[in-house]
Amino acid sequence: MKFRALLVSFLLVAAVFPAAVGPVAASEQPRPVCGVCSDPFESTAKNSGIELAVESSELDVHVGDDGVGHWTARITVNDAAASTFRDDPELLEQVVSQTFDDGRFRVDDPENLETRMDGDTVVVTFDVPEMAYRGYGDVLLVDYFNADGNTRFVYVDTDRFTVSGPDGTVLVNDPPRLETGEETAATWLGGPEDRPMLDDETYLAFGPDRSLTTQAAAHATIAADSASYLVPDLIGAALIPTLLMALGVVAVQYVTKRFDDGGTDVALLGGLVGGLGLVWMLGLVAMGVFSGALSAIAWTLGVQFLVVGVVAARRPGVLTFWRVVAASVIPPVVAVLLVSLFTNTYLSWGAPSALSLGVTVALFLPFGYAARRDIDARPFAVAIVAAPVVFTIPTLPIGGFGPAFMLILLVGWTLLTLVAGALVYRLGWALGGQTEGYRPPESATETAT
Repeated sequence: MKFRALLVSFLLVAAVFPAAVGPVAASEQPRPVCGVCSDPFESTAKNSGIELAVESSELDVHVGDDGVGHWTARITVNDAAASTFRDDPELLEQVVSQTFDDGRFRVDDPENLETRMDGDTVVVTFDVPEMAYRGYGDVLLVDYFNADGNTRFVYVDTDRFTVSGPDGTVLVNDPPRLETGEETAATWLGGPEDRPMLDDETYLAFGPDRSLTTQAAAHATIAADSASYLVPDLIGAALIPTLLMALGVVAVQYVTKRFDDGGTDVALLGGLVGGLGLVWMLGLVAMGVFSGALSAIAWTLGVQFLVVGVVAARRPGVLTFWRVVAASVIPPVVAVLLVSLFTNTYLSWGAPSALSLGVTVALFLPFGYAARRDIDARPFAVAIVAAPVVFTIPTLPIGGFGPAFMLILLVGWTLLTLVAGALVYRLGWALGGQTEGYRPPESATETAT
């Protein structure tokens, strides 16, 4: 009865929490990266008695060695508005300045703002200081578009938005949602019908080349810059689940060893684990989980339990130590590699999260086996305890509902993992006492010979 009440409470919190914080997360209005390249410019011109229509636009940002960004917006307008501005340059300056004063753009206070006409094209130039700074290995890091762990919506309101570094430098890293792969600049493509969002984790690292040392320096600079807000997110989301997992691992070991009477029925435990895998797969069918990266990991886990359970029930002697390790680790790793190689799903950075879901419960099998044989089981224990941290790192910075909601999900996942893991550990413990004719190495970290 207590468990049912706890489960209902967890589901209620999971359902109510998004509704409570959702309006807060959604309250931030999207901001255009340019402002004078789109609707705000047209609205301000109309308020000044000018019927202006933006026909096309481009925004180029050149970041100098001193970190100052030199912005150039080129906006092609209709003939009537272009003629008006050519005849009255002061009016053009007034409309552009008023657009920045009235609007809420990524650039709050442009410096050295200048305007001019080039045929039918309005040319707006200005400077933005402190867009970048020097990092490790002569890397210039543009952190201006990174939201410092906050949820911020900046969209590309121009047909082409390009950011380049100092002359002679190339783009070293691979920012998210980048449109083109030019070596010297980062480019996003937009338009009236397609206004992509700039990812709020966008860093642009420029360096002298794309060598391994320069890339390592760029990523080290990015990691150092983001540590101030990533570490609190990581602690807030993963600390309690990690401590809970550690206590659970200790409890599973103690209870199994304390109440082991030497008469464990391996066939029964194998049947229970195989049944767990079958129930898991039936649940996936009921929920319609048939596509996507996580579904591949979920189905792999179910098949693992079913196969290992059947083999343990019928032929436990073939499940030697290294075979148990291979059966626990290889299937989810292969599943992740296949999904990342043969689908369009972006999984390379999310692979640790997917693997932590697929491997953690399975690792209880060789963990129990090693503990029974007095092998060094610490590598398995460390891997299991670290699973919440490994899962959380690729999700940083945690946007949306924040670390608190991630904490709720991870606590629920940790409890389920420990419940299933206790059964799997018990099977590994039983197999370690049953298997004959094979003595594994004294450390689980040694390789098989």
